[in-house]
Amino acid sequence: MTSQIDHLVLGAEDLSSATQALESDFGVPFDVGGAHPVMGTHNRLLRLQADFYLEVIAANPAGLPQRTRWFSMDDPKTKRRLSQGVHPLCWVMQVEDIHQARKNCGYDPGEVITMSRDDLEWQITVPKDGGLAEGGLLPVLIQWPGGRNPAHRLTLSPVQLTHLEITYPSPSNIENILQRLGAPPEVNITHGNPALCFHLNTPKGSVVLKSVL
Repeated sequence: MTSQIDHLVLGAEDLSSATQALESDFGVPFDVGGAHPVMGTHNRLLRLQADFYLEVIAANPAGLPQRTRWFSMDDPKTKRRLSQGVHPLCWVMQVEDIHQARKNCGYDPGEVITMSRDDLEWQITVPKDGGLAEGGLLPVLIQWPGGRNPAHRLTLSPVQLTHLEITYPSPSNIENILQRLGAPPEVNITHGNPALCFHLNTPKGSVVLKSVL
């Protein structure tokens, strides 16, 4: 099984103010994203390496979700965390066959649903309760028609992911699962209390975005 990082997800309480803060921290503008009517969310995007991107996402005050929001965004614990600022929620891994990957990955990433935004359409795993596997340490799975995500539509930025760090009390458990998925080299797994951390290089220097779970 082969896979690659598709995108990183940052959660925010308010999309506009969060994007402004990130643009100031990074020294680069974000691209326009869009709305997800089914989920009642909206986002802004920043292209990192050539084929993946960073997403900042928030509940859309103009939207009414048709189901429990994804990425644990309706969870009271997540809401409390986002009220204190922008935090990593999860990371999304692009796979060639999402049904096969879901069957063989060794954990429950949720049901496969079809989503769309504007002229984009994709398949993604979302638990019925909107939760995240191991609080977002294990990846959400996604498949794009033709294997192309929206990154190639975005302006290439000087911001790059140096590595994605997963901290866990039993790191071998995470390692075994990611090996099944063919985890990319940017993912580092260390021993410690559960946490998800994005390490970025920006025009303003190194930026570390971390969520302690």
